[in-house]
Amino acid sequence: MIYDEQTLRKKLRDMMAHHENEVVEFKEAKSNYSFNEIGQYFSALSNEANLRGKREGWLIFGITNTPAITGTNYRSDGRSL
Repeated sequence: MIYDEQTLRKKLRDMMAHHENEVVEFKEAKSNYSFNEIGQYFSALSNEANLRGKREGWLIFGITNTPAITGTNYRSDGRSL
């Protein structure tokens, strides 16, 4: 699903207000994050979303578990793998 910026900001605020759950995972990921771990999270989040009848699962970088916005430099150079 594609969201406009305003809708995405509201959705993010809502997710932060309810903290992590089976389909929302926050990662600080200040500068780097394991590509293999990302794949595992994608798999787990999409499976949980499917089991719960949700359309989406979210892996969000730049937010701590508390949750607090810290920002991230993960792949800030724009490179793919």
